[in-house]
Order: sequence, then C-alpha cells, then structure tokens
Amino acid sequence: MTGQKPPHESRGDNGSDPPPDTGVGMTAVSYLIAGILVWGGIGWLVDHYVFETEGIFAGIGAVLGVAGGVYLIVRRLGA
Repeated sequence: MTGQKPPHESRGDNGSDPPPDTGVGMTAVSYLIAGILVWGGIGWLVDHYVFETEGIFAGIGAVLGVAGGVYLIVRRLGA
C-alpha cells in the first residue's frame, strides 16, 4: 500500500561493515588468474623477444604464476 514502510529489522550492528569472509573466494581466484597472466606474459615476452622460441618460457611462466598464486593464497588468506 502506498506510504507504508517495511518493518525495521535490527541486525544487532550498524550494518556498515561486511562480514569478514566476504570476497575471500574471489580474492583467491584473482590471485591465481593474475599470477598466470602476469608470469605467463613475462614468459611470452622472453619467448618472443629474447630467445625467439615457441612458447616454452610462456608455459614455464604460467606454471610459476600458479605456484605464486597458491603461495599468496596460503600466505595472505591462511587457507
């Protein structure tokens, strides 16, 4: 009906801070993706401009990026 407001439900807090685990999964996934993209990209640059090979260092960089992402997840998120 017009003019009526929904009842106010008290949550016991001020509602300004999100729960502490909000976004932890997305943070973990972003660490992995960023590691693959950054270190794989560096490996691709080394392949393309330094050694002129066909993706060997890009693969090595991607694997190192995954390892670095897992390290960051364990170190920063305590998983």
